[in-house]
Amino acid sequence: MREAPAHAIPTVLVFATGGTIGMRRTEKGLAPDPRFPDALEEMVAEICGPIGAQSRINHLNPPIDSANADVDTAPRIARTVGARARTARPRGIVITHGTDTLAFTAARLAFELAELGVPVVLTGSQLPYGAEGSDAGPNLALAIRTALRAKPGSPVSIAFGGKLLPAVRATKHQAEELEAFRAERPLAPGATGVPGPADTGGSPAGAARVIPFRFTPAVTADDLRAAVGGQPDGLVLECYGSGNAPTGRPGMTAALREICREIPVVAVTQCATGAVDLDRYAVAHELAAAGVIDGGDLTIEAALAKLGFALDRGARGAALRTLMAENFVGERTTAVQPDVGSRT
Repeated sequence: MREAPAHAIPTVLVFATGGTIGMRRTEKGLAPDPRFPDALEEMVAEICGPIGAQSRINHLNPPIDSANADVDTAPRIARTVGARARTARPRGIVITHGTDTLAFTAARLAFELAELGVPVVLTGSQLPYGAEGSDAGPNLALAIRTALRAKPGSPVSIAFGGKLLPAVRATKHQAEELEAFRAERPLAPGATGVPGPADTGGSPAGAARVIPFRFTPAVTADDLRAAVGGQPDGLVLECYGSGNAPTGRPGMTAALREICREIPVVAVTQCATGAVDLDRYAVAHELAAAGVIDGGDLTIEAALAKLGFALDRGARGAALRTLMAENFVGERTTAVQPDVGSRT
């Protein structure tokens, strides 16, 4: 039988960034294993061989412990993967990543790589590849098979613990068990696709730095002001319930107004399910009056990723507020707008 031409053989691009999957135990704890590149080649070959696929493997150099991921980590991965994809033209892409910040990186890549036209799947492991009972092999196999079989243009996903999860809905919920990630919500219907860059007349100086602030009973207005003392480019408030905050605390509303005049502020819920509704309670309405943007049912990971992505695309002011209310890739449920024509 004549062999299939090389271009007909599906190729998976595997991009290793670091993390537990490529570590080994040392006297000082888990650390990158210098033998992992060779081991990864073998693991990928064992997975691809039986399904008639080939692979190309790239490594982030140096690899990172995902706890040390910074504001440019996900955009850097997106740029590198995008460049490799244009050269290699793979059928699918798998990115291995440390579990600590995998959900944050995955959420950002869901926006960054939405128009790539190639399925992208992130994975990693709770145990190093060489450890007894390691989940590295099963997770990698699920990721590779998914990337090769998914339709072009499929949303970025996470393959972990025997499950496939939408990147913009996933969060890490377990520090020890092999099923480390979960998604409480499915992808929201009606995704419109990511917007093009805004015409700002220039390029941004660097990736926008967006940070969270979680309300708890002990926080004060001074705590909130201190949270933005490092001059972030945006802030995501983790609110109680459907968007409540301690606005009755001395100076809190004034602090919110001051911050909203300087940077965009988005509200999400601390709850695992449900959504922010700044019209539901009077205290939540005070957030809206101060200028806080309603984040709907965005996860904290997706809210940070989306706000940073929109800022990096040049969105500001009213345009930014509009974009945060839209559903680009299934990250949030859009509110049903009233039919103005039906009003009496």
